[in-house]
Amino acid sequence: MTWTPPPRSPWVDQLNGLGSSLGDAGRSIVPLDEDHAIEAAIHATGLDDFGDDGFREGLGVLVRALEDEAQLTLVGRLIARAEIARILESRLRSEKIFRDHPEIEDEEVVAPLFVTGLARSGTSLLHELLWHDPDNRVPITWEMMYPAVAVANSEEDVARTIERAEKEVRMQDYILPAMRTMHELSAELPNECIYIFAHEFACDMFTGFFQIPSYTMWKSRQDPAPWYAYHRRFLQLLQWQQPRRRWVLKAPSHMNQLGHLFGSYPDAHVIITHRDPLRVLGSLANLMTSLQWMRSDNVQYQAVVEAMAFGHAYLPERVMEQRDKGTLPVEQIIDVRYQDLMADPIGTVRRIYEQCGTPLTGEAERKIDAWMKQRPKDRHGAHEYTFADTGLDLAAERARHEAYQAHFDIPSEV
Repeated sequence: MTWTPPPRSPWVDQLNGLGSSLGDAGRSIVPLDEDHAIEAAIHATGLDDFGDDGFREGLGVLVRALEDEAQLTLVGRLIARAEIARILESRLRSEKIFRDHPEIEDEEVVAPLFVTGLARSGTSLLHELLWHDPDNRVPITWEMMYPAVAVANSEEDVARTIERAEKEVRMQDYILPAMRTMHELSAELPNECIYIFAHEFACDMFTGFFQIPSYTMWKSRQDPAPWYAYHRRFLQLLQWQQPRRRWVLKAPSHMNQLGHLFGSYPDAHVIITHRDPLRVLGSLANLMTSLQWMRSDNVQYQAVVEAMAFGHAYLPERVMEQRDKGTLPVEQIIDVRYQDLMADPIGTVRRIYEQCGTPLTGEAERKIDAWMKQRPKDRHGAHEYTFADTGLDLAAERARHEAYQAHFDIPSEV
């Protein structure tokens, strides 16, 4: 299967051309080095305490993979360096707040809701529906990027930070205009809480943005318990001095770590969305490959497709096996079919709340319903890639999902 990359903005190719003319794709002017990154963050903030140093291993593995495997363009190197710098500086500033206010560690995170499932199976829609219940709180993109500003600064500082974060998340549209049709981003919208794991340098964000197989393998062999402990600590920071509301979090990657999620949040409920995995494989592979194309001239579309096809078969099987063996608290897991969510969003939310033992208030129902009515679909244009674009054999792939679809009564869409 031949993948045609979407055009990048002319300035991107010009800048990458400069990197190529140096003979080292920009390594000499944009170095990616663990020690240099640490020193730069300390210099930028005037702080030097990163807290627990467990993050250093992931940072080191990531930086080496970026240098050795990612085949970055000059723009790709600039993006990677800026991302690492932001995370390290954010971690330093957050740790200072923890030191200054040890009472934050006493904050209680009570009965959060987690939305997970295969990518593009309705997780984002459901997350945003739940966001519009005033009794819920979701992590907003900018506050996961700059948590210290979110909790310990003036309104003016917050406004400036939101503006800065908006420019940063919009950069992908300036690099690759077609991204506007693939994935909506805004600093003031909810987002996946993998941004929290980024502060531990143990994050699927990196594996999506860069071709870094050694980092992927390293991450798969680690114990995620410390990452979920940090995740909880991060929420304690964000909710400190705020009205108590229920957290609602979302990330497809939680599906692979449900045991550790419940280990850190034993009173959580997890909502798993279900949809025909083959329906979205083409568009998801195009999205992931495009994200890598922003950062590298050498992307492997078919490798991305095959990795996603494997994951889409493995993850549901793993979760079904864990549930059958009783290693997960099945009474705290709520299943939602994509078709049911689309046909009756309010009814789906009402059923979720009933299973959680929480009433859906009239105010929440009105706000959710109003948002659904004004929410335009494909507001930036349609992003349509079909299963045929993957080059995979439909019958063979369908057979891999037969048990999963039968178990949850998931209709085929291709």
